[in-house]
Amino acid sequence: MEKKPNKALWFLLVIVIPLLFAASLSVIIFSLMGVNLIEKGKNYAANVPVISEWVEPTDVKKRSTEEMMLTLESQVKTLQAENEKAEAEVLQQEEVIKQQQSDIARLKNQLQDKESEQADQKSSLDRLSEVYSTMPAGNAAQIFETMDQSEAAIILTNLETDAQAAILAEMDPATAAELTKLLTNG
Repeated sequence: MEKKPNKALWFLLVIVIPLLFAASLSVIIFSLMGVNLIEKGKNYAANVPVISEWVEPTDVKKRSTEEMMLTLESQVKTLQAENEKAEAEVLQQEEVIKQQQSDIARLKNQLQDKESEQADQKSSLDRLSEVYSTMPAGNAAQIFETMDQSEAAIILTNLETDAQAAILAEMDPATAAELTKLLTNG
């Protein structure tokens, strides 16, 4: 008995394998020629109703890539604008800081001037107090009565307590009372 050849095996060996070989060889030859058959096949397959759900055409990929590039470019422009705005704010804040530093330096100079002025006034007041403390109380009282009361109170504050008491005792009682009020208020 002779065996009948298997039809499926015959179909595979005679038809399928040679077709696969020919298709592979033609894809290789076309790709060497610069033709991209895979991309063209995807584009054609995207037009076939059932297969189009599985395949995305190259044009869509290009469009989505272009849209993504446009989106990224707009984000870059936005970020650059924000960066420029932030740099402008930094420059403005630096100017404010420079202005404040110059104000601080000016105020320090004014403070030093005031402190030196107060030191001069203090030394003058000390000398005046020394003069009035060596003077007889009656003479000092007459001078204090003719002076502005606030100035007299300042000078009296710098004198020792015994000298203050002696000068106030020699003064007119009303003037002495006014000076005493000024001395207690500081």
